Amino acid sequence: MTKPFYTVAAIEDLEEILVFIAKDKPGAAVDWVARIEAKCVAIAGAPETGQQMPQLGENVRASMLGRYMIFHRYMSGRLEVLRVIPGGSEVTQL
Repeated sequence: MTKPFYTVAAIEDLEEILVFIAKDKPGAAVDWVARIEAKCVAIAGAPETGQQMPQLGENVRASMLGRYMIFHRYMSGRLEVLRVIPGGSEVTQL
């Protein structure tokens, strides 16, 4: 199993998601973050997954899970998870 690398920004995004969901549904918050992390592991096993986003950087792709966009790229033999942002947000830079 290939383990993804999470940037500091991606880790902060996951923490924010956890806190946001936990306000209403604490149990669901942990489940959602686990689902996002599982999706990242799946992407690491298939690095061509996701929509190409060249306007955001070299090799950057975006994959959806629920309402969240996972921005990632495959560099130096590993998957880098760059950000995890709610869908519908206008993203012009990472």
